[in-house]
Amino acid sequence: MKNQKFIIAVLILVAVIVYLFVEAPPPLESNTLSGRAIPVETLFKVLAQEQATARALYSKEIVGEGIKAGLKFDENWRKPDVPAGPLPALMLRETALGLEKHSTHVGLFLGSDFPIAASNQFAGKQDEIFKKIRENKKEQIFYAEDTKLYTAMYPDYAAAQPCVTCHNQHPKSPKKDWQLNDMMGATTWTFQKKEVSLEELLSILGAFRQSFREAYEAFLTKTKTYPNPPEIGKKWPREGYYLPDADTFIQEVTKQSSFKTVDLLIIANQNPK
Repeated sequence: MKNQKFIIAVLILVAVIVYLFVEAPPPLESNTLSGRAIPVETLFKVLAQEQATARALYSKEIVGEGIKAGLKFDENWRKPDVPAGPLPALMLRETALGLEKHSTHVGLFLGSDFPIAASNQFAGKQDEIFKKIRENKKEQIFYAEDTKLYTAMYPDYAAAQPCVTCHNQHPKSPKKDWQLNDMMGATTWTFQKKEVSLEELLSILGAFRQSFREAYEAFLTKTKTYPNPPEIGKKWPREGYYLPDADTFIQEVTKQSSFKTVDLLIIANQNPK
């Protein structure tokens, strides 16, 4: 009976999945839909998959194709006199800052052993774990005694050439020979509890999706200040000097990620700890 209730709850996720991307996340409730708690490992896997899907689409279809179409992307994209958008890593940073505004208690951090900014240098337990990731190329999920947080670290690769060029040419970069698809660091998620309810997971997922959307909207707003702004609508950079509006971009992310997320929840239900 519990399994049936859980599957029904997961199917409800399919129904609300688009809502979570275009509206504010739903409030947390005291009872669970599934009748049991979900391990934090599943929460991390869901968030990591959602983040990877959204950023891969941004890297390939917006940054990669955008450069071909004449768009520019720069680490100083926030400056008024720089007609450029955020690089993929900076899009993640914007999303992480947005996520902090929601009361989810989830942390998102992109770190490296060769960072440009000292604040992105791994330290403590994370530095120790990242050395293992360098060796085996696999994610690591653990409880960090130094921070008292459940933590998940996922390898982060140079998915777009501008990322490589920026790091290799940056005067503060400690490493100048990065190549495309190199592991440049790790995306790190943190959370305070070892379990969540399905409602909590949905709320956190909604907060992440809303934060990513807001980061993309900030980019679109910046393009309106360009001397030659791209046309914003239904078309993509692969079609010319265009950018998809927020709804069009997010709908594509949703299409690519939502059922992967459902699969992760079903697998977690079939293989409970």
